[in-house]
Amino acid sequence: MKLKYITFVFLGLLALSTTGCSDFLDKEPLSQGTEAVFYKTPDQFKQAANAFYDDVIAWKDFSNVASYYLMDQGTDISGLGTNGGGIAGQTDINWDKPYEYIRQYNILISKSKVYSGNSADIKKYVGAAHFFRAWQYFYLLKRFGGVPITTDVLDLTDAAVTAPRNSRYEVIAQIIADMNIAIAGLPKETDIVAADKGQISKEAAKAFLARVMLHQATWEKYATSEALGFDLDGDGVSTGAGKVKPANYPSITDMLTTAKQMSKEVIDEAEKGTFTLWNECDSLSYYYMFNLDDDGKSNFKGVGKSTNKEFIFKSKYEYTNRNPGINITLTYPINISAQLGEAFLCRNGLPIRISNTPNMSDAQNNPQFLGYARFADEYRNRDYRFIGSTFLPDRLNWGNGANVRGGGITTMIPYPDPITWGIPKKFYISNPTLRGGNFATYGSRKYRSESPNREDNKESSDYPQIRLAEVHLIYAEATCELGNGAISDADLNFSINKNRARARVAALTNALIANVYDAGWWDHKLNKTVVKKMNMIDEIRRDRACELFGEGFRFDDLKRWGVAQYNLTGVKLGRHLYGTEYMTAVDNNPNTVTAEKGKPSYWPAKYPLSYGIYESVPASDPDYGRSVATVASGLKYTVKDYLSPIPLGQILLNNNLKQNPGW
Repeated sequence: MKLKYITFVFLGLLALSTTGCSDFLDKEPLSQGTEAVFYKTPDQFKQAANAFYDDVIAWKDFSNVASYYLMDQGTDISGLGTNGGGIAGQTDINWDKPYEYIRQYNILISKSKVYSGNSADIKKYVGAAHFFRAWQYFYLLKRFGGVPITTDVLDLTDAAVTAPRNSRYEVIAQIIADMNIAIAGLPKETDIVAADKGQISKEAAKAFLARVMLHQATWEKYATSEALGFDLDGDGVSTGAGKVKPANYPSITDMLTTAKQMSKEVIDEAEKGTFTLWNECDSLSYYYMFNLDDDGKSNFKGVGKSTNKEFIFKSKYEYTNRNPGINITLTYPINISAQLGEAFLCRNGLPIRISNTPNMSDAQNNPQFLGYARFADEYRNRDYRFIGSTFLPDRLNWGNGANVRGGGITTMIPYPDPITWGIPKKFYISNPTLRGGNFATYGSRKYRSESPNREDNKESSDYPQIRLAEVHLIYAEATCELGNGAISDADLNFSINKNRARARVAALTNALIANVYDAGWWDHKLNKTVVKKMNMIDEIRRDRACELFGEGFRFDDLKRWGVAQYNLTGVKLGRHLYGTEYMTAVDNNPNTVTAEKGKPSYWPAKYPLSYGIYESVPASDPDYGRSVATVASGLKYTVKDYLSPIPLGQILLNNNLKQNPGW
């Protein structure tokens, strides 16, 4: 069926007088109309296409609210800084910017149709334009659901300027159409010459299509009106974008099959050596991969960006001529919530608390898990994605040196030395950050530079947009969904077990989790820790959370699995305090410890937390004496928050745009 078209750019022109927004006026000349004298040669198409790479969110965007979406800030505690219960605003940069970018892609695509030269000479640039258009529509889809589609360069006289929203299904169909063109037109990674490395490859396009297909398939499977008790689509007449599906719209099985096939083709290419998991820094490779630099000082092995073949698509930065101009190392940390921190497995591949029966009374610590009594105990024998990216309590990390803003160890124990014992209690307390984040979270070292001269907003690590580890996860999840929760050991070895091997975690197999119960599973509906039988789909989702934290996936994952309204509400617990060194070593002088300090009731007054100590369960409960990160009354997230509201300013300009349900 014919899609309805609209473009933000002309609505944005009308809105300038009322919103006072100057972003539109700050655009480069190319996007203001010079296309009439441009697009005459392949080099001009290349120049235009190269500008598109700045349109994806990366380090440069950390100065605006998009950073929360990018970094998964506070996920599983407060919902990325928004606790629900909000109201629709007049403007939203997450609506405005994608449409501004889409107009640029439409210009290039339209000019390619009238290009008088050899079309083969501009094929890859046209493919890139279709890729980026699909990228922006997917961004809009995840936030708003169905949105207006435009594939033409319109002017104010076009009726399509005030057309209604397209349904999410029509948007998906448009993304698929764009990606089919992109995949056909883009070169293979091995065919991209050295001078053009970093440009979009055929494999990157396949990986992105796999991402989209997995997202939409699971959204249609789990985020249904029946499952949520709420219709997110609306009728498209009075509310929402409606449920219209184009002819030949793929089924859930079709989309999962595409996700599996596309990811398989990328993994097959990786098997040839085109891509590979970065593993140059031994057990700490996961951590150092995210702050690679070219100065030879960003890690203890002295290896730089040229060794990284894991990033299939990345935003590139460079110290001298192109750095993001922000202090990633200190200003924009990621929070690993207590819930996520405790989800990381022990090295034997099992949770920190296990049981052989579905009874909490039979629960016990995993033999490899040493508990919480000493600060460093819980880090022993754990997944190196957790160990490598957390502020370990028995050593300083780069950036904690005296009188520096970032970079340089001056005292104590540097990475990557193994955890040692016997550090005086005074050491922990005199450096509170070494205890790991705070009482609510573990904090995170992911992305933090260790180069000693990268201190004044000069970090220059590349940002991963698509990396091989994610493709492994897509393949495993799509395969398991197609198998109704079953997946073979061979498919696990082909995919996520490669990620786990780098993290020094035992391979996931059917035998490993058979008849094993996770006794540390937090039930969001019951607001308590329960025992839950381990199963493949949950373990694949766990691995995804552990591998991709802080990379902008978690919030969308919770929504497409239909569980965000549970994860982002209820009491949010923080770290274990009762019976640990947090309570027995509270002062610089360990000799001042008193019996009173061992009581949970002492701590809210002496060392205030958000809401004190979790005492609503018996002392025998595994959650007794934990900090409370957030209380239930502070979290108002509901299923309506699965979609953001359409900016009211846009609805005023085009009353055919209907607001999302519930807003």
